[in-house]
Amino acid sequence: MNFSKKIIKWYNKNKRNLPWRKTNNPYHILVSEFMLQQTKVSTVIRYYSKFIEKFPTIQKLSQSNEKSILKSWEGLGYYFRGINLYYFAKEIVNNKRGIFPKTYKNLIKYKGIGPYIAASISSICFQEIVPAIDTNAYRVFSRFFGINHSINIIKRSIKFQFFVTKMMDSKNPGIFNQSIMDLGAMVCTIKKWKCEICPVKKFCFSRNNHIVNKYPIKTKKKNIINNFYYYIYINKGKNHICFKKRDYKGIWGGLYDFPLIKSKNCLNIDDLKFKVWNKFRIVIPNRSIYQIKHKLSHINLFINFFCYKMLKNFENNILYKKYFFIAYDKMKNYPFPIPIISFLKHQRIL
Repeated sequence: MNFSKKIIKWYNKNKRNLPWRKTNNPYHILVSEFMLQQTKVSTVIRYYSKFIEKFPTIQKLSQSNEKSILKSWEGLGYYFRGINLYYFAKEIVNNKRGIFPKTYKNLIKYKGIGPYIAASISSICFQEIVPAIDTNAYRVFSRFFGINHSINIIKRSIKFQFFVTKMMDSKNPGIFNQSIMDLGAMVCTIKKWKCEICPVKKFCFSRNNHIVNKYPIKTKKKNIINNFYYYIYINKGKNHICFKKRDYKGIWGGLYDFPLIKSKNCLNIDDLKFKVWNKFRIVIPNRSIYQIKHKLSHINLFINFFCYKMLKNFENNILYKKYFFIAYDKMKNYPFPIPIISFLKHQRIL
């Protein structure tokens, strides 16, 4: 059996119609791959075209700034991806004379570009014979061969990489990788697999042994934790709100939000007031004006918003020195976390 010919033939008839499949421009493919990390294809489709329209070339992206890029990334999540993409563009344009790296070895040197992205770019755009192994690809191979190891072990296996490389179509390595991606996304799916239409079903170990449900070998799931956020909404005058830019550690790196008290436990109003007073030297009311639950990959955020009525001597408050105020009509230029956007819309500010 010629594995690669069978799946490529299937791919040519059944491939997904994705906007980034219409080009071999490495910059455009890179944008799509950054966006696709831990994000559904349907979500990325909504962002990709608008992003490329705003930043059509790597030169244009390098000439922008973090705030503008994060604004375009707003709502997509995992914001460090947008920041890494921006600094990659600056490095290529400013220090590499705009020459895009063409090999896996050179691509993987850059922050944010891991083995999968490096393999995807080098194979699709530059025809390098290197396998792109993501969770979809691993699921296909684990079921086909009956691999009794978790993906974390296989990813580091030189033997596995070598074995898949030998299976690849040497003339169309990029098409091979995309074929595996689509086979995993459309046929060899996590739960409702469709073995009857698989192009290589006759030789699949797990199907022939009726144990498709046993593969891939499960890795331990991260425990879901609960965190509690208490935001302080401070309106200065009529049309200015207090914000601070978040640092790049943790969630929502580089975005803008309100003064915040974080806790691993739900706080009663007296404990919250005590913490707010110690940190900001302000007194909040007894009730929040808005609540929202926000789910991340391994964190549930329970968020409450409290309104603080600003006093005349607020300029002497320690909060005033660390934060700044954004006018209502300027807020459209700033990137915010989804819960902040939800609150601002609730208040009819955005």
